[in-house]
Amino acid sequence: MRPQRNPNSDLTYWGLMKYVKPYRLIFIIAILGAAIDAGTRAFFMAALSPILENAFSKQDPLWIKYLPLFVVAIFLVRSFGSFLSSYGFTWVGRKIVNDLRRKVFQKYLVLPQKFYDEHSAGGLISRITFDIEQMANGVSKNFVMIIRELLSIVGYLGVMFWYSWQLALITLVVFPLIALIIRLINKRFRKIGHGIQDSIADITQTVEEVVKGHKIVKIYDGHEKETTQFNKDTKRNRQLQVKIVATQEVMSSVNLMLVAFTLALIMYLAAKSGMSTEDFMSFLLPMLALLPTIKNLSAVFSTIQTTMAAADSVMMVLNEGAEKDGGSKQLQAGTMALSFNHVDFSYADETTALTDINLDIESGMSVAFVGASGGGKSTLVNLVPRFYDVSAGEILINGEDIKQFSLPSLRSQIALVSQDVVLFNDSVRNNIAYGSQQSCDDEAIRQAAEKANALSFIEQLPDGFDTQLGDNGTRLSGGQRQRIAIARAILKDAPILILDEATSALDTESEKHIQNALEQLMADRTTLVIAHRLSTIENVDKVVVLDQGRVAQIGTHEALIQQSGIYANLQSSQNNLSIGSKTQHE
Repeated sequence: MRPQRNPNSDLTYWGLMKYVKPYRLIFIIAILGAAIDAGTRAFFMAALSPILENAFSKQDPLWIKYLPLFVVAIFLVRSFGSFLSSYGFTWVGRKIVNDLRRKVFQKYLVLPQKFYDEHSAGGLISRITFDIEQMANGVSKNFVMIIRELLSIVGYLGVMFWYSWQLALITLVVFPLIALIIRLINKRFRKIGHGIQDSIADITQTVEEVVKGHKIVKIYDGHEKETTQFNKDTKRNRQLQVKIVATQEVMSSVNLMLVAFTLALIMYLAAKSGMSTEDFMSFLLPMLALLPTIKNLSAVFSTIQTTMAAADSVMMVLNEGAEKDGGSKQLQAGTMALSFNHVDFSYADETTALTDINLDIESGMSVAFVGASGGGKSTLVNLVPRFYDVSAGEILINGEDIKQFSLPSLRSQIALVSQDVVLFNDSVRNNIAYGSQQSCDDEAIRQAAEKANALSFIEQLPDGFDTQLGDNGTRLSGGQRQRIAIARAILKDAPILILDEATSALDTESEKHIQNALEQLMADRTTLVIAHRLSTIENVDKVVVLDQGRVAQIGTHEALIQQSGIYANLQSSQNNLSIGSKTQHE
């Protein structure tokens, strides 16, 4: 799913300055540097009149002697001010980047499952990389230009008023017109800016999908499709980038023409007034300097809208509500009995997934959930650790509503092995002893790996338990990755165990060993098993058959295969497939 932006129209550029507050001392020093830079520019132009008069017209030896020293000193001071402003604003900007990335990353850790269902991974990655970079530039690099150019304008106008306040007043007429043009065109800049953020997110997502799914792309010859999509994304980005520059240049050209007409009028009036050449030069130079200054300022105001588009995107994440955790009780380790009382669940789009689920699971009992794809098995199991909250009814642990327990407390008592194995770009040891299990000693980690039938292949890796697994364990086979995940669950030793097709990636021989390890792990634990292969759940205490979000059958494996119904039909279908497969091999 492509990410959907939700512009926050109430967010203003100056509102972003709150992120500068922790670093206001450096920020003030940077502003002081910008003031020195702008002030020396104006001062040099103001000094041109006496320099031209005394050093050039009158040939005063003292003025000629100290003129080079004066020029070098002015530019030395200006360089110092420029360094202070550039370094200070860059320092503050990078601090803001780090702060925002930490905030967004921390928010990603606590957002509900619903948020991830509605947003693409590529879009979320682009927000913490590209969007925040754009946003930080707006409150650092762009801000230094705003301060410097505005102070320069004030300085230039000051010089102009000093030499002829009558002519300077004429220049003030053009500024309200420029401000009006900028105001009218800013909305277009912001709209284009949102489009650029979206296009970057689309490019990121396309690249991510190709990198992660490169085998599928190659096997199914998806090169042309992915190339077409990538070219479409990059073309849109290019068009928007060109559009924003074209709009910016049109605005700058209009502003420059307004200044040009003003300049023409002033030169005409100055010539008629009998103003001296020296004074006119000191008046003219700051006015000419206003032209690039106004152009720079116009460009900054256009890029600010890109900044605001990025800020809207980042603020959308930061303003998202975290997972609801109204529980205050601590769930203590021990035996766990589960009850589902009239549980209903619907997704955000109002699609009904579960209807009136009633189920009691005694402590230490193993329960398998089977049924056709889309029947609600994974959804039901995901309600236990509260990845989703029930729409109606309640789920009880030992007779207490799970909402009464804090989320960390609840999840600390649950271990999960999913068919979608997640491994981190870290060592084997740290993948098994992940998160709260980091304090486990090497022997406990080794025993967990042994129980998961993973020790033999781990010891054959180049660095054993210290071997780095790469991105999502790509250096391991599917079965090896699954066994690392099982070892992680064994090490956690939680009273509630969720197995979501935990043996799906294993070969037959490995599955036998893992099945034995899982049966030992399941002993005295409340275990929820999602299974498609019925041969893996023959020894569970209870089988629950789900059909279109409702409980269709409940019973033991032996009892259900004796009854006519969904479970018996599934068993028969899988037996036929197995027989057919054997016949083909023979």
